[in-house]
Amino acid sequence: MEFLSSIFKTLTLNMVNPLSAGDSATKDQDVIDRTANPYQPTAMEVIFVRAMLEKALQLPPEIINSIIDHAEYWPHTSTLIDYSDWPQTQRVVNGGDPSSENTFLLRTLPLGFVKPPSSFFKHDRNRETPLEPIPRELKEFPVDTYQSLIAPTLSHPCRKIKFTIVSHDQGWGGERGTRRTYNGSYTWFDVGLERCLQTKDGIDKPTFDPQTLSTLIPKVREVNHEDDRERHVQGTHSFDFPLHAEEDTMIQCNEVANGEFHQYEVEWKWTDDTSSADYFDTGYGCEEGLVENPLPKIGRGRATGDGKFVRDLKLGDVVTVWAKARFGGWTNYIKRIQVDVYWVV
Repeated sequence: MEFLSSIFKTLTLNMVNPLSAGDSATKDQDVIDRTANPYQPTAMEVIFVRAMLEKALQLPPEIINSIIDHAEYWPHTSTLIDYSDWPQTQRVVNGGDPSSENTFLLRTLPLGFVKPPSSFFKHDRNRETPLEPIPRELKEFPVDTYQSLIAPTLSHPCRKIKFTIVSHDQGWGGERGTRRTYNGSYTWFDVGLERCLQTKDGIDKPTFDPQTLSTLIPKVREVNHEDDRERHVQGTHSFDFPLHAEEDTMIQCNEVANGEFHQYEVEWKWTDDTSSADYFDTGYGCEEGLVENPLPKIGRGRATGDGKFVRDLKLGDVVTVWAKARFGGWTNYIKRIQVDVYWVV
């Protein structure tokens, strides 16, 4: 690790951020705060740096991969929706309203793609519209059908997802003792997942449109029209939305009874290894070795700290975000949401 750190330090001292270097003629290049405005490389720049390392240091690919990962020198895509541009300047999700309490917010570009791979992804309205809840057999396309469309990369290339959410709840209510905490919060945000599937014979490659793009999270279930609670649901299938937040899909919940907008920044990394248990052993034994799971205290899903979602993402996968509110009186106000997805090439 010290070896990788020394190489990373050498690289960062010799890399100039073109976005920040020209911002201030009075600043000396060597004293620019690179942590405040870290350089975001493109896929081609990462490939170029890999080639430089291989030629200059004559290192094997495994070491170069470790250097790149240690430096977090990855390309990424960013998907942003700013509701302050809307006439009402915010998005409102109301609990107790079947048409509102599960609201689709956005979808990212397919993992590994820096440009829209189809006309479906080129239209802004499709970025904010959920797919139809159609049950489909989990028959996936071979990884080489994706690799033939972009620069060769791993089948599981994702390294980090950063969610930036500006939101708040209704500003009142909640159980006794929960105000300005995350306990008993009924407004939150869930992660979703879409993947291209071979929906019928004759389709030999992903189309990146509703013909093959399918929702894996949330799950799709059959509608029971004999149930009074589902008579309003149109169609034979719908998404399965649990009443309460799921521990492995909740990105962030709002602080209870705080009516001021707050910016939440949540990072999921492939190296995360926080257990989902209420308490877990640090290795020291006895009660002194038990540490409380820190995620619920900061409003995150208890089981979202193990890195599994990031590691399991496949080339071409699409990350989605849903806004939630439950029970009458609970309201989720959203000002802005951004999702940055980083991957290795």
